[in-house]
Amino acid sequence: MKILAILFSPPVPATAGYRMRNSSLLRALALEGHEVTVIAFASAEELASPAPEFAGLCRAYQLLPSPEGSVAGRLWATFGTKPYGALRMNEPRMRSLVRQHLAKGQFDAILCDDLYMAGNLPEGNRVPVVLNKHSITCRAVSQFAAAEGNPLKKWYATLEARKIQRLEVAACASAQAVAVCSARDGELLGELSPTARLFVVPNVVDTERYAPAEPEDGGPVLFVGAMDWLPNQDGVEFLVRDILPRLRQLAPRVRVMLAGRNPSPALLRRYAGDPDVSFTGMVADLRPIIARAAVCVVPLRIGSGTRLKILEAAAMGKAIVSTTLGAEGLDLEHGREILLEDQPDAFAEAVALLLTDRKRASALGSAARLVVEEQYSIPALRRQLRHLLASLESTTAEAAGSPH
Repeated sequence: MKILAILFSPPVPATAGYRMRNSSLLRALALEGHEVTVIAFASAEELASPAPEFAGLCRAYQLLPSPEGSVAGRLWATFGTKPYGALRMNEPRMRSLVRQHLAKGQFDAILCDDLYMAGNLPEGNRVPVVLNKHSITCRAVSQFAAAEGNPLKKWYATLEARKIQRLEVAACASAQAVAVCSARDGELLGELSPTARLFVVPNVVDTERYAPAEPEDGGPVLFVGAMDWLPNQDGVEFLVRDILPRLRQLAPRVRVMLAGRNPSPALLRRYAGDPDVSFTGMVADLRPIIARAAVCVVPLRIGSGTRLKILEAAAMGKAIVSTTLGAEGLDLEHGREILLEDQPDAFAEAVALLLTDRKRASALGSAARLVVEEQYSIPALRRQLRHLLASLESTTAEAAGSPH
């Protein structure tokens, strides 16, 4: 098939979960013999110097400057019916470029990067659309609203969540196929949009690149995540403020490493005086850092989708402790491939257990690696994409043959 992919950002460098998902999707499509043309927003640095590996993931690509966000734009959006993200991503140059490509009549399908990018599709588009759902956006924003203590922010988030839900339902219902990260996301999205045609297309990791690695002596407790993303910021607070005090009582020599791009100056200042807490900032390749870790943790309380940070750690045979929400949608069993705890003291006790019982930690990591190989690898992704695209071709053929 000839596929036009409309993406929120370039898939490489794969420095965030959504980039990793898109990079894997493009790689799997190429391995299946499909020809993909990519149009994506990009930062100034990426426009000036695209990642060299981009060319190997698709037939051709074009990059446009990422739309700038603004407080004024957010305020203006409160008076309208569309959420701010949709208004920001609905960009004239992107819409024009998409129309130009589709006017050539050479594409069999469109891969559209979640609901905010769908506004760049032309009205009356007849090319089948696959909506790539990284998460259930309205659910994540609703969770933030529920947890927010500032009344003004809570009001704004609640308002946005309602608008996002309406848009999300409409985008899923109008797409010819919706690619969700997990069966759990499929269930939740199916409740919101019963007519959506849902397919599980899992997040995956390259199990050849992410090889098992023994931790270093005294290795850190590691939390991986983009530090400019709200759920990860909340996870840092939960880990350091609520979990770490009890963990120190149980494992006095514990060190916590927070690996991910763009920690804010306020976040860095808050923990600057703690010698046992360190931030890496932007890291081009997380594998050496994951390799050093004694235990990988996912203390998330907000968000949806499936966490690539868990799959990366599992592929490298690491013992993992997560909240139930953090591991949602992944077929990892508590006590067998992962430990799941939601209360701070219980979370700390689970981490301390794995720090002291290295045999248990190794067994958990090995079992998790096997699950990733079977269900969350590139071959598994190719199987699911094959099923989705075959269904898409069948639906398109039926529609073409039906009487008008």
